[in-house]
Formats: sequence, C-alpha cells, structure tokens
Amino acid sequence: IGRSFNEAIQKACQSLENKALGLGIYSEKEYKAEELIEYIKIPKWDRIFKIKEALMRGVTVKTVCQATRIDKWFINQLNNLCLLEKEIAQYTIETLPINLLKDAKKDGFGDAQLAKILQGQCTEDQVYEKRKAAGITRVYKMVDTCSAEFEAKTPYFYSSFEG
Repeated sequence: IGRSFNEAIQKACQSLENKALGLGIYSEKEYKAEELIEYIKIPKWDRIFKIKEALMRGVTVKTVCQATRIDKWFINQLNNLCLLEKEIAQYTIETLPINLLKDAKKDGFGDAQLAKILQGQCTEDQVYEKRKAAGITRVYKMVDTCSAEFEAKTPYFYSSFEG
C-alpha cells in the first residue's frame, strides 16, 4: 500500500523474496535492448524488472507498450521511476539534493536501493542518516476499510514518506 502507484509498486517489489531493492534487481548480466524487448513479450514472474531494465537502457515507452500490451499509463509510471533513478545516480550522498531525496522517498525508493543507485559510494545507514537529518521520516496513514460509510472497528495503517 502506498500514497501513489510508484510507491506501492516499489514497496511490493521490496517485499519479494529475491534480490530486488524496490523495482531494481540490478542484475550482473548485461542484456541487449533487443533481448529485453523479446523477453518482455511473454508474461513471467520477473517481467516487471526486465521492463524497468529496458526503459533504463533507452527502450521507448511506445516500444515497451507494443511488446507487452501493457497500458501506456503503467509503463509511463515505470519510466518516471527510471528517470528519477538516472537523476539520482548523478550524485554522491554528499551532493544529493534534499528535494531529490524527498522525491525518491515519496516514490518508494528504499534506503538500501538509494545506496546502490549512488554507485555504492555510501551505505544504507548513510542514506538513513541524511534523510533523518533532513527531517524525511515515515508517517502512518490509516486505511479506510469502510469507504467512509461508518467507522472501522479494526482499522489498519501503512507507512509512507511525505517529507
């Protein structure tokens, strides 16, 4: 659960029992764009990660939509995450602007994921300390299980970052 699709998809990917750090697995193998386009044509458990990898390698949203038959809105959301990741990768932990860190956290990037994107030049703890010092902390939101028709007897909560 998240405040946006991007946050929710990142949190969902983080919860998988694989090496995923959010939407990025950051595989060791280098795939060519053509290989990725062929791979994503068939639904598989890891297709979303390969779609992200294709977008990171410059495959267009249109090409991904044609190959997967997934609606353009969803692919655009994944592409926005890729663009944000590319922007973050230009910085070190010391030079990473606070507003960019806030945007990353709102879009569901985990501290470990950000440390990896920053080319391993920092640790998860350093990302945590930077965001803590900037006042970027979790908030907890209640899930409205009753659609505001009446008060829920057993509400539950999820965490999110709002800066």
